[in-house]
Amino acid sequence: MKRIFEYIDGVPSRIRFDNMSTAVTQVLEGAERKLTDGLTSFMLHYRFEAEFCNPASGNEKGNVENKVGYSRRNAFVPVPTITSFDEFNESMWEWCEKDAQREHYAHKIPIEELWQEDKKKLLVLPEHPYSVFRYEALVADKTGFAVVDTNKYGLSPALAGKTVQAKIYFNRIEFFYDHQPVGSFKRSYGHKQEIFDWTLYVSTLCKKPRALENTRFFKQFPDLWKDYLVGTAGKERKSALQLLEEIVSDGNAGLCDDTLLLAKENGRTDADSLRQCYYMISKREYRPTPLILVSAPVINYNPNLSAYDGLMGGEVHG
Repeated sequence: MKRIFEYIDGVPSRIRFDNMSTAVTQVLEGAERKLTDGLTSFMLHYRFEAEFCNPASGNEKGNVENKVGYSRRNAFVPVPTITSFDEFNESMWEWCEKDAQREHYAHKIPIEELWQEDKKKLLVLPEHPYSVFRYEALVADKTGFAVVDTNKYGLSPALAGKTVQAKIYFNRIEFFYDHQPVGSFKRSYGHKQEIFDWTLYVSTLCKKPRALENTRFFKQFPDLWKDYLVGTAGKERKSALQLLEEIVSDGNAGLCDDTLLLAKENGRTDADSLRQCYYMISKREYRPTPLILVSAPVINYNPNLSAYDGLMGGEVHG
């Protein structure tokens, strides 16, 4: 609803709902409903009124059901191939705009013209948008994963057994521990999937470098670093992982491949050379700005050196 309000640049003064669990916690007598806290806050922010259908009365929303069927038959036949839900959702706005150009079955004028009349009655959008999310307190398992809707999100192993707070949006999940952010992920709508960020586990792998290839995290490493690390062992691998930990800790994960490429261009891929290449890329060289004098100083300095002449056996002049 928030996305629709922002797209149409306004809010309907009254919206009719089904008795969905995300909106209604209890159906009372007649038209009375006990609403969820989330819907109540959302309604107060956008200032619209809510009406609810009677239970088990599909005939009350026949127009909506017909529209769902129309959209399914016309926008989803043949079944589209979706590679990105974000891009597909954006394309659906375009489909709706195009569909609004057809003639209304009863009024015999374009639907767009009818919409422009309705649009004049919309409430003005609030100055500040409403942040739509819910909080959940979760306990991370022994490997530092937290579960939301059957899907596991990888946090730091140091959080194993700890209670974390999940701030759940429709498209992402942010995790916090002791009021500090500990992870942010795109929300998965799959089933029993594992979602994690390899950068959170480099420090753990530094302690057990020989186990690197057998971990679930290694698959997410940058391809160039995977190939490089497979060819290392012992102290060399540990040093390389320690450098990788330094890079991601600095927030420069995007420079991992650049560091390795620069080292290869110079024919050196040992850990010390890699570190030097990383510093060359990430650390800005500091060169102080030369001092610029407004005007040359006036020097009137005429010392009396006669005392030195006396020391050397010469004549001393008063």
